[in-house]
Amino acid sequence: MIRLFALDVDGVLTDGTLHYGADGEVLKAFNAKDGLGLSLLMKAGVHVAVISGRSSPALLRRLDDLGIRHHRLGTTAKNAALEDVCACLDLGFEDCAFMGDDLVDLDVMRAVAYAMAPSDAVSDVKAMADFVTDLPGGRGAVREAAEHIAARNGLTLADFASDARRVSQ
Repeated sequence: MIRLFALDVDGVLTDGTLHYGADGEVLKAFNAKDGLGLSLLMKAGVHVAVISGRSSPALLRRLDDLGIRHHRLGTTAKNAALEDVCACLDLGFEDCAFMGDDLVDLDVMRAVAYAMAPSDAVSDVKAMADFVTDLPGGRGAVREAAEHIAARNGLTLADFASDARRVSQ
């Protein structure tokens, strides 16, 4: 059973495009279906963590909006970051799925029980993933992964959407 779904941001939760405002502010676009999928997965009892080499006010706002409390941002040491999250939750890597899209994600993907990748991940990542979504990063891949995790756990996200008004997207 997957008890923690950890994921990268750029190329997974977003399409990987980096937008900069005139003052240097980083702007990111997030998919509402991905957000609802993560919210419903958390309602289903699966912890969600975000581990990324980048941080930005836009990302922090999105994580806050979704109620994702477990995150390690601005780190390239993703295994150590996931180990830290697992320690906080009294879990091990055998309880985890990780979704990544690029070469910097391979080490942590190899370490977890279940590795996932969006359809537009680099070929080495897709080759080692246990599950590759049909959809690309930032365009529903995370929602597809959330539904897949729920199904692996014997659940369906629809079971947790009865009061969708109170679930963040």
